Amino acid sequence: MLRKFRITSQIVFFALFCVFFFFVNTFPRVYTFSGDLFLRLNPLTALLTEIAARAIIPSVLLLGCAVALLTMIFGRFFCGFVCPLGATIDFADAILFKTSRSANRKPPLFLQSLKYVILAALLLLSLFGAIFPLFMDPISLFTRIGTIVINPLLALLGINSLTLTGPLLGAIGLEKLQLITIKTPFFYGVSFVSVLFLLVIVGSFWDRRFWCQYICPSGAFFGLLSRRPLFRRIAFRADCNSCGACARVCPTRAIDAGTTERTSSAECVVCGLCTQIKDACSSFRFAIPGTAAIPGPDLKRRHLLFGVLGGLLLTPVFKSTAVNKSDGQGRLIRPPGAMPENDFLARCIACGNCMKACPTNALQPCTLGDGFNRLYTPKLVPRIGACDSKCHLCGYSCPTGAIRRISLEEKPYIKIGTAVVDRHRCIAWEQNRECLVCDEACPYNAIEPCLVQTTKGPFKVPVVQEDLCVGCGMCEMQCPVFDRGAIEVYRFGENRPAAGPYVNDNQKRKIDTLRKKSDQGAISGHPPSGISE
Repeated sequence: MLRKFRITSQIVFFALFCVFFFFVNTFPRVYTFSGDLFLRLNPLTALLTEIAARAIIPSVLLLGCAVALLTMIFGRFFCGFVCPLGATIDFADAILFKTSRSANRKPPLFLQSLKYVILAALLLLSLFGAIFPLFMDPISLFTRIGTIVINPLLALLGINSLTLTGPLLGAIGLEKLQLITIKTPFFYGVSFVSVLFLLVIVGSFWDRRFWCQYICPSGAFFGLLSRRPLFRRIAFRADCNSCGACARVCPTRAIDAGTTERTSSAECVVCGLCTQIKDACSSFRFAIPGTAAIPGPDLKRRHLLFGVLGGLLLTPVFKSTAVNKSDGQGRLIRPPGAMPENDFLARCIACGNCMKACPTNALQPCTLGDGFNRLYTPKLVPRIGACDSKCHLCGYSCPTGAIRRISLEEKPYIKIGTAVVDRHRCIAWEQNRECLVCDEACPYNAIEPCLVQTTKGPFKVPVVQEDLCVGCGMCEMQCPVFDRGAIEVYRFGENRPAAGPYVNDNQKRKIDTLRKKSDQGAISGHPPSGISE
């Protein structure tokens, strides 16, 4: 009975995850519904980000505390009933490895402690203001895989949320939305994420739920929370004939093969397999802690020391690459609403949810060239896509507040960078040929055609008004110069306050006045005031 309920729960929560990922986390539903709901369920995410950020993050705290409390009562139910990555591992295991797995290939049991070592290292890193989000949360890992690998693959096959919901839109009178086209997404770092996902799945070749047993730090954290759960496996000594069948069928080796009445609640995912094969000698039920033998997690002092040592060794690597490493000569541009860099890195779990929501594919994951601690955090790459002036989805899809929720009224005044014209590459500046594509593309009237004297007489060339440019990258994306654009966005001048307004009323009026003048299209013989030739 419990096993059937678990399988049903896995199917339901996996389907809900897909609904949130493919349909809710997109325009315009993300403004109304929380497309990041699943990403806010893990209490470890809440703990690490709040320690690193030195702040309370309500968006993850409430749900995280609720799941932590339920874990103390029901044990590691999250791993067995809710986690979409765990459901995927179970499904792949049943299809690919059920008949090919050998008991001789199982890793030594003491390797289950590796996840506690990783957890200790992550906790120490967070104390120094750094997080390592690549695999600390199975849901963010699965979201990253879905964003960077699965969603682009489906888009290439012509499958997206609009095509799937097309008949429904027609039925409710929204046929016009069917005409909307979605750019096929492309992302950096596909190879690494694909290999990581492959390793998560292929681990079942050696042991069931390999990732959950030996690697996942969230599993270790849930194991610590479920040290004495109220709902757990109870073995009936009088009815047990010591056949060991329950221990052999347990996917996480939670049942002691020598003494099958002992069940480690820190490893048990409440799957119900043991009671399904023989329910007369054990069952899952509520019981007061201490009425049965419950061995704790296999956690010893040396494991904590190894974790602390690993964290100490990694901390200078993280801190140096996070702050001091060159970011591509100022080309690392964060999305509008991003917190100040140190705060952003302390909160961002690199889930990729903002990249999935971005309709122009402008947000891309950082690579190793941007710094190890920035790996897979979002950056704007204008040559691939620009930041649309009518879009502010990324803040509404961020689960930890690394990207602030901004309004469309605020966005024209949020500066994420500044466009710079390379006169040696620009068609107008270098070749004296008519080209003002960047001026026509700019939605903020920040590029003005100016007359300059050349050897062939006066000629119109584009000049960027730095005070008006917000760094959206529309000019760089539309620039017709092959490969690198003749106009590129750099991060200098960015405005990223942690709270409060981005500009005051006087600055806003000044910007509005300048944009209005620029919109009138006046062409002078010299560049505008404050702009050098």
